Amino acid sequence: MIYLSDDYVVKYQDTISYFISRAIHDGYSFSHIEYSIAHSLMIEEFEKSNITLIAFSSMEKNYSSVFPFSKNDGFILNVYDKYGWSGYIYLHLFFDLKTTFEALFMIMPIKEMLSCYPLYHEMDYRQMLKYAREKIKHSTLDIVMKHKNVSTKELSMMTGINYSTLNAIRYNKRNIDKIESKKLYLIAKALNIKPESLLSHLELDFDR
Repeated sequence: MIYLSDDYVVKYQDTISYFISRAIHDGYSFSHIEYSIAHSLMIEEFEKSNITLIAFSSMEKNYSSVFPFSKNDGFILNVYDKYGWSGYIYLHLFFDLKTTFEALFMIMPIKEMLSCYPLYHEMDYRQMLKYAREKIKHSTLDIVMKHKNVSTKELSMMTGINYSTLNAIRYNKRNIDKIESKKLYLIAKALNIKPESLLSHLELDFDR
């Protein structure tokens, strides 16, 4: 088991903050930033409880591996601004919601997260956790389908899976974790998303 110490927690939240703030500084769009972070090797390894890539590499090196076309102008992260705050919130939501960053950015897109800063940054973190949970009215599948603008009927046609089965999963009347892996793969492929992003929770193996 990996021990995720307080120092590593801070490094992870600062790394996420750095990625968001510097990528915006470098002119990348919100959607590109979200996709690039969520599909980066270091985040995918982190979601599997492997801290190596972030813990033992510099933020600059990690950033360059994800955003290769960056400005080399001595960018410095301010951990006390809205970007520093967003990194803190995203990391803690990751642990509390137990979902992938891909799904997390659909629940709380970066643009929306930054817009929450003026109201929420002086509040207890639990207020942001409540805010995020209230957005998940049914299931992660429902969030993804709304984000992708895909109806249950359309998803049924794309996957060949019965409409009622998909509706039951979407509205949390059937646990997506217990459906056949083939069906999970078909749904994920149709929505162009990682299968684990649709699960009700990740099996995190961090000792915090």
